[in-house]
Amino acid sequence: MSIFRTGLLLATLVLSACSMPILQDLPPKNAEKSIPQGQKANTDTTAQVKVDNTQTDVDKKPKENGAQNNAAKNTLIEQFNTQRQIASKHYTELKNRVGQAPDLPTFGPVETLKSKELNTAIQSLRTYISKTSTELALLNARVNEREKTMARGDIIQLFLSEATVSHDNVTFKAQPLVGQWVRGESRVIRLKDSILFESPMSEDLHVTFSETYQLIINGDVISIINPNKMKNSAGFNVATHNNTGKIVGKLDYRLVDNK
Repeated sequence: MSIFRTGLLLATLVLSACSMPILQDLPPKNAEKSIPQGQKANTDTTAQVKVDNTQTDVDKKPKENGAQNNAAKNTLIEQFNTQRQIASKHYTELKNRVGQAPDLPTFGPVETLKSKELNTAIQSLRTYISKTSTELALLNARVNEREKTMARGDIIQLFLSEATVSHDNVTFKAQPLVGQWVRGESRVIRLKDSILFESPMSEDLHVTFSETYQLIINGDVISIINPNKMKNSAGFNVATHNNTGKIVGKLDYRLVDNK
């Protein structure tokens, strides 16, 4: 009887053990998730692209700054050249019409000037232009007054009796011309072919009667006019306005008296 009870108890324990759930190994709590090999490669590539783009942006900034600086300096050089051209024109006009002109500002080669120096040079040229513009305005007022009062020696009449123009492998004789100049006045006359009236060939002749009684053609003094001598003549051999040829001729002049 005791053996039967012992066997029954063992059978019950075995059945209970079989019905219990089997425990599975759980992953470590802080275990890292594994990354597939292909995904890892893509992640590394993306990170490298970001680094490369960052480096490219850093490299581009100095280049962009350099380009901007060069553009700003080129603008200053253009302004400098424009102002210097105007200043030179004023200097030449005053020199011819008055006999003297304020000295032009001097600078080193424009390529060697820094931006700050270019700004200073531009301002100096603008100051010169302003000053000489005032002098030219005063000169024009004096010329207008002389034309009204017509004092002796203030007005001459020029007669261009002959002129031969040679430039660009072409030569032609100009038509005779007559004109009147006031002391201090400068004007341009157009020489045209005396034979072929419809010819497109022509040339400018810049004639100045200066305040110092100089007769100037294309920048060259060809005669000093004596205000006490009524008539005279002068020959000339001057360069064309662009220095590519020459003009040879003769003109007669006489004083216009107000009497």
